[in-house]
Amino acid sequence: METEKREEQFELATASGALLRGDIRWNETSGPGRLPVVIVCHGFKAFKDWGPFPSIGRWFADQGFVSIVFNFSHNGIGADPRKFTEHALFEKNTIGMEIGDVATILDAIERHRLPCTRMDPERVGIVGHSRGGGIALVTAKEDHRVHAAALWSSVSTFSRYTEEQVRRWREKGYMELHSITGTSAFRMGIDLLNDAHANRERYDLLSAAVHLAKPLLIVHGTEDVPVKLREAEALYAAADRSLTQLVVLEGVGHMYGAKHPYKKESPTLTHILEVTGAWFHSVLNWSV
Repeated sequence: METEKREEQFELATASGALLRGDIRWNETSGPGRLPVVIVCHGFKAFKDWGPFPSIGRWFADQGFVSIVFNFSHNGIGADPRKFTEHALFEKNTIGMEIGDVATILDAIERHRLPCTRMDPERVGIVGHSRGGGIALVTAKEDHRVHAAALWSSVSTFSRYTEEQVRRWREKGYMELHSITGTSAFRMGIDLLNDAHANRERYDLLSAAVHLAKPLLIVHGTEDVPVKLREAEALYAAADRSLTQLVVLEGVGHMYGAKHPYKKESPTLTHILEVTGAWFHSVLNWSV
């Protein structure tokens, strides 16, 4: 007997030729007809199987959505979903590539190339965490196939480095950093800098908020260290207030109490999921 809860893996070829790997989840008991879709974008140095991301995908599926949680094609993760092995890809990654990866998923939804027949391409939302929030925002602003965006602990600018750091980065040709697991060192190449410089206007997140003209949810904690609350406040100030909701969580940090491995449920993350799920139900015309 076929299980009611469905979870399938998929691979898509991107414009760069690299593979994009993801998980698509839905529940066959979520009512008749097609279901709204939520695409989940992880942040910098994260991946789809880190910490709570699989649970996030399952939660959205249990709430009546088709959830898509994926690895950006150049995030350093290869065939092994839990190990950073693709150093060369990581070094070549750019903001433009990550935006292109989401477009690849949207293409697959539109052309019915994912292993789920329940998706409604007219009701697609996107949620992004940290740098993934910036990717989600630009995508939502540029692509008519995205109908609403939720930002969790999102950056308000992709420019995260000092002039001195950038100078040394260009001199060496790379910046070295440790992976989120702390087990291996990675390099960011200057492609990231060149792409950001060439697309300054396109990647301006405050401008994207101004011109979004779509429902926007911004969630941020007051104790977020990597991305300060002022970045959420700047995005909210730039956005259309009639379409935007800001949720500020007192005493909450960047990862909402979630860790890797995610063995114990975080009440804070559960609350954020409940807020985000109810908001997506509302703005994606749940009654359609």
